[in-house]
Amino acid sequence: MLITASELAAVVSDADTVVFDCRFRLGDPTDGRNRYLAGHIPGAYYLDLEQDLSGPKQAHGGRHPLPDSQQLADKLSAAGVTKTARVVVYDDGEGMAPRAWWLIRYLGHEHCVILDGGYRAWLAQGLPTDTTIPQPRPGDFPLSIHRDWIVSMADIEKMVYQPGAATLVDARAPERYRGDVEPIDPVAGHIPHAVNRPWTDGVNEDGTWKSPEHQRSRFQNLGRPTDVVMYCGSGVTACANLFAMELAGLSGAKLYPGSWSDWCSYPDHPVETGDAGTDRNEQ
Repeated sequence: MLITASELAAVVSDADTVVFDCRFRLGDPTDGRNRYLAGHIPGAYYLDLEQDLSGPKQAHGGRHPLPDSQQLADKLSAAGVTKTARVVVYDDGEGMAPRAWWLIRYLGHEHCVILDGGYRAWLAQGLPTDTTIPQPRPGDFPLSIHRDWIVSMADIEKMVYQPGAATLVDARAPERYRGDVEPIDPVAGHIPHAVNRPWTDGVNEDGTWKSPEHQRSRFQNLGRPTDVVMYCGSGVTACANLFAMELAGLSGAKLYPGSWSDWCSYPDHPVETGDAGTDRNEQ
């Protein structure tokens, strides 16, 4: 699931290795691409959160809806992704690489890993960078969508109005979960009955991922992994928690793609604030 900078350097030029730069900064949609153009891992293609890893924004569905599956598969194919290719994704600590990791696997390609520590780790080892945009390569992405990996807004309504065995987990920062602040969406708070597990608790200050043992401690007492539904602001950093759960050997959790930005777009949806959900199922 993870590859180190030195491990990637040893295989980055291999024909069956495809690298994607996923750097992106919310609030400045051009920042990630500009950083990519200024320098990236040699041979890396760029995947833009809003142009490639998301679909068009609508009145409902969240700020970053899932992209059209065939369009993304075509983009991955054009970068040389085949059934046997080793795909590596990286960011710069913003939590974007897990979104690409999750989407690539959701579309049917299992051989995808994240560069541990991201671009910072590559630079820290003094490894070469490039400004050349790679040319398209022949590929054949094996599109086979795992539709059971996601839940709909209607599914979330059932969880809220008819609480049962499933556990809803909010991956945002505690202050956004509590509703103390809301810098992006028009309504502050969280989906009723959700518990808070900030995605940033799964990584170290240098951007490397914490141990599987630590990840297991974060998600203990949430019930069966297959009953866990993860969300965040718009379905992006929730994927970092899904990645952390897989690191911990806790497979089967699902994603609510629309997340909070979808839920709060319906005026009649209830909203919860405070720490009530944090206390439940706490470690």
